[in-house]
Amino acid sequence: MKSIGFLTFILFLLGKPPVSGDTIPIRNPSFEDEPGASKSPKGWQSFSPGSTPDVLPGAWGVQFAPQDGRTCVGLVTREDGTSEDIAQGLPEPLKADSCYSFSIYLAHTGKYVGYNHPVRLRIFGGSKRGGKEMLLASSPLIDHDEWKNYKFQFIPEHEMRYITFEAWYGPGTMFKYKGNIMLDNCSAIEKCDRA
Repeated sequence: MKSIGFLTFILFLLGKPPVSGDTIPIRNPSFEDEPGASKSPKGWQSFSPGSTPDVLPGAWGVQFAPQDGRTCVGLVTREDGTSEDIAQGLPEPLKADSCYSFSIYLAHTGKYVGYNHPVRLRIFGGSKRGGKEMLLASSPLIDHDEWKNYKFQFIPEHEMRYITFEAWYGPGTMFKYKGNIMLDNCSAIEKCDRA
């Protein structure tokens, strides 16, 4: 059996994955927490005014089974042009001009207290708390009620220490509307060869 270093062993005991040069872990990647309305799961927070993510199932009567673990998170868009997001600081920054890959499970529910239309996920990087300096990736419109894994690749233009997931309207939409997207089971961010 291969031996592991002392620091790796301590991080394992603390439930914190070790950071290597090629892998950047996400804290609480399955958004585990006590279900509740208008709250971010442990390890995540929102820096946008009025952004009130929900830990599901249970909040607002939404009974949507998570893809992994006991809970997932729901984000909505609104008719006034605002939307919800969640963010976290990374244990190691994304480096400029490096290729990274990442995946996350996404779904949509048709019953979310009136926020029932499909939306998409936008992923931003930033150098400071709450920063949305660069759009790193965007999903297609998520209109399916079963969990599907979406994989993304991106190359930051400069060093970024924060990642933000944001619900956003469908591509080419001319008007704002009430919609939702469900998120669960993020992968670590891994370095990749440039495409």
